[in-house]
This record gives sequence, structure tokens and C-alpha cells, in this order.
Amino acid sequence: MAIAFIRKAFIILTAAVLFGANTVEARAQENIPDGVDNSKLIYFPPLISQIGGSCAQASYIGYMFTYEMNRLLNRNASESKDNQFSYLYTWNFINGGIDEGSLGTEGLQIAFEGGIATEADFPSQYSSYQFKWTSGYESYLKAIHYRVTKIRTFEVNDRAGIDEVRHYLWNRGEPGKPGGIVTFSSRSSGWTINTHYTGPSVTGYKALLTKLAPDGAHAMTIVGYDDLVEFTAPDGTLTKGAFIVCNTWGDDYYMHDRGRFYLPYYFWEQSDRSANELSHDMVGTDVEYREPKVVFRVKLDYTSRNDLSFRIGVSNKASDQLPVHDYLVPIANYQGGDYPMQGNNASSELEFAFDFSSYVDHIHDSEEPKFFLTVSRNKRGKQLGSGKMLAFSVYDYREDASSPKIYVCEDIAGKEIQSGNNIFSIETVAAKTTSYSKVNWLNSSGQPAAAPFVLRTADGKYVKIRFSDYNRQDGTIKMKYVYAPDGSLKFE
Repeated sequence: MAIAFIRKAFIILTAAVLFGANTVEARAQENIPDGVDNSKLIYFPPLISQIGGSCAQASYIGYMFTYEMNRLLNRNASESKDNQFSYLYTWNFINGGIDEGSLGTEGLQIAFEGGIATEADFPSQYSSYQFKWTSGYESYLKAIHYRVTKIRTFEVNDRAGIDEVRHYLWNRGEPGKPGGIVTFSSRSSGWTINTHYTGPSVTGYKALLTKLAPDGAHAMTIVGYDDLVEFTAPDGTLTKGAFIVCNTWGDDYYMHDRGRFYLPYYFWEQSDRSANELSHDMVGTDVEYREPKVVFRVKLDYTSRNDLSFRIGVSNKASDQLPVHDYLVPIANYQGGDYPMQGNNASSELEFAFDFSSYVDHIHDSEEPKFFLTVSRNKRGKQLGSGKMLAFSVYDYREDASSPKIYVCEDIAGKEIQSGNNIFSIETVAAKTTSYSKVNWLNSSGQPAAAPFVLRTADGKYVKIRFSDYNRQDGTIKMKYVYAPDGSLKFE
């Protein structure tokens, strides 16, 4: 048995790969607009006023993922909460159940492997400091549709890097199409911003950052650029051009203009600047809308979610006791703190949907696949929780998305979740049965009878079986031979 513990890796593309190494110089010479502001497009959501230390998820998921998904599907982000994606959904899986920061790429990893819930299903302003997890098969099933496929990285140390990002913001390297947006990190405590900028611009904002901050890590989103913006460097040199930064502090923060400000190119062109003040790495992403093929539905009741981790798997035969292919679920992996499943002071009962669609090729390999769910319980926090399984089933949407085949794990309800690995399985092919006559197979001395037994199977066929070498201590016995009357089945 070969069990694989796999977390899929991102496909990471640098700017040179994105545009093609041979086209970088040509694109730098190409005429592009003096200014682009993608936050004015219908794909961009309403401004976010972030909760706690969730800036990375607010920027990467709330802004960038939402924008790119609506750009892909040509939807208006402001029309519906179904067109906006919940940054709290990812943050609460990552933050350990406390108000602390996170890496934006951790949220993209969740989107890559399991999708992102919408604001309609999991509002980001709802019970935030309960550090809640969403519950309900339908909510997770909807999330499974919305996925990250690639992460784009840009190194911005000079004018060439700035130009690559400008082109990405303009059209993502796809002529005639709307551009993308990118995220970056910077210090933000103690920066200097001129809120009465009156110099040249195409996009018309009045807030211009004039000095980088010395403290406070923060993630933000670049939604466009303006090549006409002027900034006087500390040595008196007049420079031109700035990125448009959209922050996650709402639309009324006094140092911004409608939640936005200009960040001059100058600060990325300084070779002697501190990397701690302003990141030279920027991140973009590709997304897709994906129909699920096979989904695990899991419901349980547990008091300390930090203890639990989940794996989903499949084997080739109904008689298998362990999975042949086994995969770690990207969420609820010893995460969330010492809280009940739904969060602080919330319910200990929760229902997940885990996507198995990426591994369906392993199902095709078998005529009678058997699905496995492994729930691992280990103390990871201050207390060891307790709980029980409530339900486990598998939904197969491959033949009919509107009416899936449903396979149900019997007799699981109420089973206590023990320490270590708790393995549950579902057979997709019903066990075959046989009919037989009542016979005594042991003789008077307690040994198997020498004569063979003739059995009739449920489909009307006949087989002969003879037993030998019965071990009364461990209950084992050997079948001497089994054959069908026509000789088509024979085992020596």
C-alpha cells in the first residue's frame, strides 16, 4: 500500500515567464495609457474596513481574488454578496484563533486546494472575534467552485520591474482585455502622506505618500498607476509616476482619498532602501471557476478543533481496509485554536465539504472504489477536546451535476473520535451474497469434514468448497479448492 500525503504546490510564474522573456523589452517600448485605475471597474468590490490583523487576507482575497474572479466571469462585484469573497473565511483558518497577521499566500493556498466562500455564505463582518468557521455542505460546495490556479510574482527593484507591473495592470499581457491587480507589503505606522496633492495626474487622487513608514507590517493592493503624478525626492529631484494603492481601512481614513493614495515609483527605484520598509515583491493571481466532480460530506461534533486533521482517500477494492491513495485536506488541519468547531462560544457541531475532484483519476482505475475518511485526533492546544462523528457521505457529480450519486457511511453516527487515526469507509459496490444449506462442517473430532460442500450463489450458479487445517486457537482455516461446475473458476 502506497499512501501519499500531498499538498498541491502552486504554479509560480515570474514576470519574465508571464510576458515572455523575449517580449519584455518590446512591451517596455509599447505605448500604454498614462494612467489606469482598475478599482473603478465593475469587477472591484466595495472598499474593505479590515477586522483586526487580517490585512493580508483582506488584500489577497477580499480585493485581488474577488476582482480576478469577477473579471473572469464578467460580473459586477457590487451587485451581490455572491460576487464578493470572504477574507474572514481564510483568515479564521490561518490565525490560530487569535487576532494576528497572516501571509496572503496562505489564503491563496486554501483557494487553490479548496476554494473560497462568498460573502453571502460567510459575511466578513459577522461575529469576527469568535474566529468562526462556516458550517454547512452547501456553503463549502459553493466555495469549491472558486479556485486559484496560479500565483504571479514580480520583482520590482528598478524601472524594468515597474514597467512589468504597469503592463500587468493595463492588460495582464492580454491585449484588449482589462488589466489585473497586485498585492504588496509595506510598513505603515508613521508614514507621511500629503493629503492635498494638486500636481498633475490622470486619475485625480489627492493623497500622495512622501515618506515611507518605519514600523508596522501591512499588506495592501495596487489597483493601477498614474505616470503623470509628480514627486520631489529628498535630494530635490523631480520624479514622475506612481502606483495607485487601495488600502483596507475603509473609505474615510483621513490620510487617504476614498481609501486610496499614490505611492511614487521613486521608492522602488532606490537600491539603498530598506527591504523592511517596502517589499520589492508583488503578487498577482490567476483564477478559475471549476465544477466539482467528487465531494466528501463530513459532519461531526467536537469541542477543541485544534486537535483535528482530516484526510480523504480511495482504494481499489471493496475489501480494502486502508486507502491506497490518501490526501491531506487543506483546511481544519490542526488549526483554529482551542475552540468548538464553529468558533469561540459557538457550536461544537460543524459540517464540511471536502473536494476530491483533483484525484478522480484514481477512482477511474477501479471497478469497485472504496472511499476513506481519516480523522486524526491529537492534542495540539492547552486542552484535549472530545466529540463524535455524526455523518459521512460521498457525492459523485461526474455523470449528473444536478443529481449526484450519493454513497453513505453506515453506522457512523455517534461514534466517538478516539486519539490517533479514526478511519471510516464507504463501499460503492454492494457486497455479493450467497445462499447455502445448513450443514455441519466439523466432524465429531472437531476437524473439518473431508467431503466438499456444494453451495448455490445468489445468481443461481454452483461452487464447491472444501476446508482443511482448522486452527481452533485463532479460528483460521484453509480452503483446499474452489471451482465452478463449468471449470471457469478454479483455485488450487
